Amino acid sequence: MTALAIAGLALLSLQVLLVALAAAVRPGANIYVTIVGVCILTAPVAFMSDTILLGQTLGRDGRIFMTLINLALGGFLFHFMTLPDRSVTLRILVELLIAPGHALSADALRRRYSVATMIRSRLDQLTAAQFIEIAADQRITLTRKGLWFGRFVTGGRRLFGIASAN
Repeated sequence: MTALAIAGLALLSLQVLLVALAAAVRPGANIYVTIVGVCILTAPVAFMSDTILLGQTLGRDGRIFMTLINLALGGFLFHFMTLPDRSVTLRILVELLIAPGHALSADALRRRYSVATMIRSRLDQLTAAQFIEIAADQRITLTRKGLWFGRFVTGGRRLFGIASAN
């Protein structure tokens, strides 16, 4: 079990290092796309690293397991990186952390991060990812990709009985 935990830590560390390097080389690139790309590109490494990481040769099922562990760790990294941007609570904590003296007035916080800022950011991201289109009259329309993904998410919410958190 210890060897497996160390192998997982090594795979996660490799992904973090590669994402950091890619972000340094391409600072304007979408970090979320970079994380997904690194996760997928390192999957073959996880598949073939049994002897290096675990000190033994694994069968096909063991190698597939290592690959799935790598993909799950990439998903964890993705989720970890999106939290400060997606969670209002964490975003407030980040804004306080980077503020001088780690303190802000409520008005200063609102100027840095408001509901309008949050919505604009999400709309920009959805537009860039081609999930929506925003017309000149500000009408927001789902694209085919957005419609497919919306149906996928809605189906998952129904499947797992998830109601709105708000």
